[in-house]
Amino acid sequence: MKVCEPMLKIDNICSFYGNIEALKGVSLQVAAGEVVTLIGANGAGKSTTLMSICGLVAPRRGTILFEGRPIQGLAPHQIVALGIVQVPEGRRIFPQLTVLENLEMGAFLRQDTAEIKTDLDQLLDLFPILAQRRRQPGGTLSGGEQQMLAIARALMARPRLLLLDEPSLGLAPLVVRRIFDTIRQINQEKRTTILLVEQNANLALKVAHRGYVLENGRITLTAAAIDLVADERVRQAYLGM
Repeated sequence: MKVCEPMLKIDNICSFYGNIEALKGVSLQVAAGEVVTLIGANGAGKSTTLMSICGLVAPRRGTILFEGRPIQGLAPHQIVALGIVQVPEGRRIFPQLTVLENLEMGAFLRQDTAEIKTDLDQLLDLFPILAQRRRQPGGTLSGGEQQMLAIARALMARPRLLLLDEPSLGLAPLVVRRIFDTIRQINQEKRTTILLVEQNANLALKVAHRGYVLENGRITLTAAAIDLVADERVRQAYLGM
């Protein structure tokens, strides 16, 4: 039986902020079509892992392969062009630009004008609140609406791998559930592969196929999401059970 290479393969990366080692030999894999979640406490290195993938933090050791190609050392815009797009923590939309202009910025590297228009129409169907607010400045939206805009903007780049950094941060519970329903829908209907960093481990493990636990810059546990939910260590440390 042919063994498929993972879409993303991180092998023993070590990333630093100055002399502080934030990632201490992190290894993980994401297969095409999966939702994989990375859970852990504040300061564990979750966001640093995503930024290392995106080229915003350069690992000093280890390798990052995307579809078999080494990408460490590439500039962030080159990594986006390959099909890896991040929705950063805190959303970071352009507050002075309209919703429509924010979405158009997501397609900045694309040249297929007709397909951009098609994708825009589809995303406004997926996020009807954005369709209603398309002429409003992004900064006037609620926190949940801004998170939807940040996700939609990323999808305008047609990512093969979508990196989500704390999508539930600062949002009301009802809005958080809606965001996670959308994450599941993006994976299932658009067949987008997702690596999800999230402190709300309960919700993250409900939408994920597999998960990794990151503690103090090291992966300490990995398993199918359903097995992590049943793991007593995970239940006590991250699920409040």
